[in-house]
Amino acid sequence: MSGTPVRFGLIGCGEIAMQSLKALQAAEGCAVTAVQDVVADLARDTGAKLGVAHFTNVDDLLARSDVDAVVLSTPHFLHAPLAIQAARAGKHIACEKPIACTLAQADEMIAVCRDAKVKLSVNYISRYSPMVLKTKALLEAGAIGKIIRYQIHIAADKPESYWSGGYTGRAKSDWRQSKEKSGGGVLVMNLSHDIDRVMWIAGLVPERVFAEAATHSTPVEVEDNISAVVRFTNGAIGSIDAMSCARGKEGFGNRLYGTEGQIEMAHPLRVFTTREDVPGCKPKEWSTLEVGGALWSTDERTAYFVDLAKAIQEDRTPLISGEEARKVLALCVAIYESAATNRAQSVDWRQ
Repeated sequence: MSGTPVRFGLIGCGEIAMQSLKALQAAEGCAVTAVQDVVADLARDTGAKLGVAHFTNVDDLLARSDVDAVVLSTPHFLHAPLAIQAARAGKHIACEKPIACTLAQADEMIAVCRDAKVKLSVNYISRYSPMVLKTKALLEAGAIGKIIRYQIHIAADKPESYWSGGYTGRAKSDWRQSKEKSGGGVLVMNLSHDIDRVMWIAGLVPERVFAEAATHSTPVEVEDNISAVVRFTNGAIGSIDAMSCARGKEGFGNRLYGTEGQIEMAHPLRVFTTREDVPGCKPKEWSTLEVGGALWSTDERTAYFVDLAKAIQEDRTPLISGEEARKVLALCVAIYESAATNRAQSVDWRQ
């Protein structure tokens, strides 16, 4: 990249903001010029470390001429109002996932950003993982034929402290415990990353879902155990299973099944294909492909910000636009509605 870097302001200086800050410092064509947090100590600490202006009032950050874009690292229920405020101030937006807590909020964000002619992106950063990109290339080459099934599984064991302070305790708040403030539990907080990457690489469009959810051993409103079956417009079936209360953890993974094989998305990447023309793979045998990188690395987040900065400079749609992130939320919302009503639900999907 050449020319003036895109100047980012951080809105929210808590746990996830520190990951974005590290990535932005490594990202070509990006700079951080101001930070804000309603907790004065967090804003002061972050600003001092960077040597940039710090604020507790978001209006002060948005008024700065040296801020081209903002990074929203705030509780989920603040994504929509802050994004709308930033868009009306003429700032491009990089928002933490999920895009919002409700589809109505997401739709308003998208509409306001479109009217303001600013870019809206949601950082589903695993799209930039070498493993994910290699899997996408294999699918596009027809390595496993037509997709007929996928499986997503997460088994995490979140400590009690997570629900009031995240994994690091940098910022204290109870928003993760509230359905209204978070939008949901392990599905929208964690599994939405898996949903995004699998639907993106496979090009699947969900039609309807049936789900069950529960809160078994966590003193919160949101679910800590959820399962769903998804039917896609091409006839494929998906299964989604997630826990945040799995003692012993283990059991992470995405797997894609096709008419001519299957792919286990892991490190290393494992491929079974009946075809004889897939580079690096033996027909009718499991093959292991080393693709490097690791999910949730700084490299993925850095690549996300580099790509977003290019999209801003080139005036093009970001890879992970607001519309793309809305699709993920639409499936999550349908899953929650099915679990609440004990009935299959259609998915409010928009291309």
